[in-house]
Amino acid sequence: MITRRNLLLSTAASGSLLLVAGCTADGPAPNPSTSPGGPVGPEETPRLDPNAHQVVTRTPAADVVVTPDAAGALAASRALLAAATAVVVLADATPPTPSASASPAASPTASARPSPSASATATPTASAAPAEEPATDPVQVAAGLARELGVPLFVDTPDLAAELDRLQTRTVIAYGTPAHVGGREVIPAPATAAELSVPGLPVAAPAPAALAVVSGEAVPAVLATLAAAGVQPQQVPAPHPGATVESTALLKANPGPVVAVGEGFGTDEQFATQVKVTRTADELPGGGIAPLPGRHMIAFYGHPETAALGMMGEQPPAEAVRRLGRLVDEYRALMPGQTVIGSFEIITTVASAAAGDDGDYSYETPIEKLMPWVEAAEANDIYVVLDLQPGRTGFLEQAKRYEELLLRPTVGLALDPEWRLKPDQKHLRQIGQVHIDEVNEVGAWLADLVAEHELPPKVLTLHQFQTRMIIDRARLDTSRPEVQYLVHVDGQGGQGAKQGTWSVIRRDLPPRVWLGWKNFEDEDIPMLTPKQTVEQVHPTPHFISYQ
Repeated sequence: MITRRNLLLSTAASGSLLLVAGCTADGPAPNPSTSPGGPVGPEETPRLDPNAHQVVTRTPAADVVVTPDAAGALAASRALLAAATAVVVLADATPPTPSASASPAASPTASARPSPSASATATPTASAAPAEEPATDPVQVAAGLARELGVPLFVDTPDLAAELDRLQTRTVIAYGTPAHVGGREVIPAPATAAELSVPGLPVAAPAPAALAVVSGEAVPAVLATLAAAGVQPQQVPAPHPGATVESTALLKANPGPVVAVGEGFGTDEQFATQVKVTRTADELPGGGIAPLPGRHMIAFYGHPETAALGMMGEQPPAEAVRRLGRLVDEYRALMPGQTVIGSFEIITTVASAAAGDDGDYSYETPIEKLMPWVEAAEANDIYVVLDLQPGRTGFLEQAKRYEELLLRPTVGLALDPEWRLKPDQKHLRQIGQVHIDEVNEVGAWLADLVAEHELPPKVLTLHQFQTRMIIDRARLDTSRPEVQYLVHVDGQGGQGAKQGTWSVIRRDLPPRVWLGWKNFEDEDIPMLTPKQTVEQVHPTPHFISYQ
């Protein structure tokens, strides 16, 4: 029957990403007449047995991104399936009522689907099914049935008929009355697979032809179609193929094409570049390719030439590395099971009271003065963030000055709108601000730089302690996989006020944005200890800096 267990299999956790690799389910040996062979080529049309239902996988021509909606189920089918002679179609949101004779014990669970492995046997946990309650949501009911039968699930849309033609579909098991299935055999969907009698169903699990990643919450039709292609999800936490040590290792071990489902992967070409980077680039400190959210960074903030601007500049690089290491060790003890690394956030351009020769009220630190800090960081698995305080010039103009450093894999960027001036303004007379269009311009340039040079994704930090500092923040463009955004809440003062600022800035964050917190040694009343920071700041920040 369709149970909570099936429901769990047919949905994705919100905010998570699933890395899907081929594997088989337990069950009886397949009928030789319906046992699938290997995947066919992307342009190959398989020859099918007219007397047996089959699902045949295909090898995608290239890495591809599909949307996590009904259209995405068709796109996933086009990428992964060469044929499916039977499908489930959802045209009506009203599920059928189980018959009195369809008891849970009589209804097959998802594990009843035939496996390519002739030696496979039923799992011991299958006997627990009678204690599980049936799913009642019609979409989940349809997804559960599709999984039990081993066939894809589609929503009845105008594009469906063409895809059924390509798949050589003969039989449609329908919820409601579909309008876009052509002249095929249509069988009303039962409440459970036990009530369906169609020769050749369930079909044998096919051989998977690709890996797939699913970001966020995909509709059950997409996940059921992935399952029909013989894949099984493994969770990873962000829309990037190299989000974890495990996903990176999996891609390196499997050189074939990858299908991405969800938002945040970019275009097919952008995603393909990041797949290549995941397989070829050196992993970041702590493992994996994407900086976030797989690690928490503990940072010293400051400038190389003065102790007045933060803890980083209170000592030379070698001593700063040792001092930071002791602080990172404290956080590691407080955050067991988490990857915690160090970071230097270097004030690269400094807000200045004087206009300077270029009249921008910003001191641009020469690269040669930054290099000892960058090199010390690289030698000690410390992530570097270049912080920009641009004055009257633009963030993009200043960022381009430091392209040489941003080409290094473990160097990210930070924009500090507090110090972004209008043409007639001077520092400390007002709190600066930036329009989101300027932020997105920097993000697009940085993403293009990462893609062109096949680098791991970079963290792009936005400092903010007032809502007005980033105008129209809701339009932040987080669609590119090459850039990971972090909003750094850097208010100072009493802890009550800081928590209030934290709550306000966290509200209505754009999707796929992580959070940072700053502890001020002199300005906070009092400054939180590492233990207090972990216990009192929720959710736990992915970037904790000290100034």
